[in-house]
Amino acid sequence: MKDTIFALSTAPGVSALAVLRISGPNAFSALEKIIKGDFPAPRVATLKKIVWGGDVIDECIVLCFNSSSSFTGEQVVELQIHGSQAVIKKICAIFLEKDFVNLRPAEEGEFTRQAFYNGKLNLTQVEGLAELLSAETETQRKWSIDTYSGTLSKDINKWRDILTEILSDFEANIDFSDEDIEPINVSGKIDELMVLMKEKEDMYKRVRVIKNGIEIAIIGPPNVGKSTLLNRLGNRKLALTSEIAGTTRDIIEAKLEIKGIHVTFLDTAGLRETNDILESEGIALVKERINKVFSRVILINEEKDIDELGVAIKEKDMVFKSKVDKGNHTKYKGLSGKTGRGVSELINEIEKFLPNINRVSGIITDERQIKKVKETKGVLKILKKGLEKGEEIEILAEECRRGVRFLDELEGKIDTELVLGNIFRKFCIGK
Repeated sequence: MKDTIFALSTAPGVSALAVLRISGPNAFSALEKIIKGDFPAPRVATLKKIVWGGDVIDECIVLCFNSSSSFTGEQVVELQIHGSQAVIKKICAIFLEKDFVNLRPAEEGEFTRQAFYNGKLNLTQVEGLAELLSAETETQRKWSIDTYSGTLSKDINKWRDILTEILSDFEANIDFSDEDIEPINVSGKIDELMVLMKEKEDMYKRVRVIKNGIEIAIIGPPNVGKSTLLNRLGNRKLALTSEIAGTTRDIIEAKLEIKGIHVTFLDTAGLRETNDILESEGIALVKERINKVFSRVILINEEKDIDELGVAIKEKDMVFKSKVDKGNHTKYKGLSGKTGRGVSELINEIEKFLPNINRVSGIITDERQIKKVKETKGVLKILKKGLEKGEEIEILAEECRRGVRFLDELEGKIDTELVLGNIFRKFCIGK
């Protein structure tokens, strides 16, 4: 018999409300043990007192879902209780008592695991839900809700249909080689599928940048206004500012969202020769870090500062005359972290470098998913070469079956236990 699980599905801590969720074949039996009167109608919010041992534990809203209409595909009960730690602990303790219905605490992501096993979600939808729970930007939210809604699954099903059509043609030629069978354009079908999958692969390369975010280093000579600019970008005091050169020793970060992308600005130590041990270590750390960033904002007082910094200007680097409120005698645009002048122009320059994703639906954002796409593409290349060389149909058919298996693995129809374990570790308990 399947287990019946329970967990707190809201964040721990004192709050106005907390939600305790029960899911499994004993969920309704559990509710019957702690309420009086009529059992709540499915999907109707009902005010009930939680009673145990003659004591009223709490008064809460109860929601019940039959297995056919629940998220998990099991009987589900949700208790919207008061967010008191004492109430939460007491009800959880009741659930674990020996004379209560057999319940156990849920593991990480176990409610979603039930939904997967009961066919409510496929694996790509589970991954979309995991992405949705961790989404921090508007773009990430759009992509994850799209995948969770099953749009990517529709694309995968289309790929499988094409590959199955190719396989059917191969098998028909094996089983009915003497018959006059209307052939399909197998080579054309392979080309069509390769174009569709390459589009996903190319899109993933841009998506990865947006998903992971980018880093932009603010570099320049000491006391050029790097920390002041960082504080302006972060809209709060993140870094100490001083007229004394060499104030910044460690790399300090400020995160912004620009065009739906996480952009992390790094305030770095001023680049110069120094005998100060701590400052020298900070400068060494900066030089190592700035070679890995997406781009750099180079602040200068004078044009000669660029040569003295000892860094080569790259394509995506942006040079600005700092402290423009005090004047600008250079050929570069000016900005001032102190007054905010020119900061909007800096943001506009950054936006030009950010990747544009016009398509929202059916986007692959996960490494596991793109791996299966590449494996399936590898099969298509083998089929293409096999057709050109006149390979035996039996061999091509077996290769085609391998491609179908990769697509099944992509959706989680086979070989999922290890993958599920990795995915559900990302979920919180109660989801």
